[in-house]
Amino acid sequence: MASGGMRQRSKGLIDMPTLKPLPPRDELMERIRASGSGDFDHFGYPVREDGLYLQQDPAEFADFVSYMATHAQPAELSLDIGVAGGGQTVFLRDYYGCATTITVDLGAHPDAHHWKRIKQSMNSQHLLEIIDDSHAPRVREQLMPFKGRIDFAFVDGDHSYRGLRKDIFMVRELLKPSALMALHDTVEVPDCKRVHNEMLRSEIFEHVEDFNSKFGISLWRLKQPVNSTWLNRIGGIGRL
Repeated sequence: MASGGMRQRSKGLIDMPTLKPLPPRDELMERIRASGSGDFDHFGYPVREDGLYLQQDPAEFADFVSYMATHAQPAELSLDIGVAGGGQTVFLRDYYGCATTITVDLGAHPDAHHWKRIKQSMNSQHLLEIIDDSHAPRVREQLMPFKGRIDFAFVDGDHSYRGLRKDIFMVRELLKPSALMALHDTVEVPDCKRVHNEMLRSEIFEHVEDFNSKFGISLWRLKQPVNSTWLNRIGGIGRL
């Protein structure tokens, strides 16, 4: 397990981490750049050998982090699907309170080897780490004990149309009513954009906000818990 920072009591039963003060947008963007990207050419700011290897656009990530810090209720239990080097997971939790965190990642991203170092600074109790394919039935079995308990999920998996849908079908079983789910690359990646457009017609999720400067981060609120079927889970087939 990894944890960081002092902790403070939330309105619930779990102690929340002490957060960094949220700076103005321009300063937050500079902090993102200073943390280091995973690829200068793709993300537009330098790689730092000891940095976070962020897979994020500074403008839209700053807007997303600010929104979560100022508008979202703190999460007693959070879930990240697809962490790569882990920079997004760690940076967000410096400003948005997540008492405990579950991570799921295949471990195949070129920056995945940085996760072992980066996760040590995460300002959240690392409750469970799963290094496996999020679509595997064995992963769902490990996550089902948390059914209906997750307050916030960030989904940044394999970016395929069916793959993203399968992740959403699983996540919707795990979320609490009114919990938030973020999807990444909903502008840059055609399959993710297609899923985003389908989600706009969802009767299960409410569209909250889009943060679109380059890659796209979209935020959704679960209206009501819904069990997923075998076809949902195995084929990504069905209404989101």
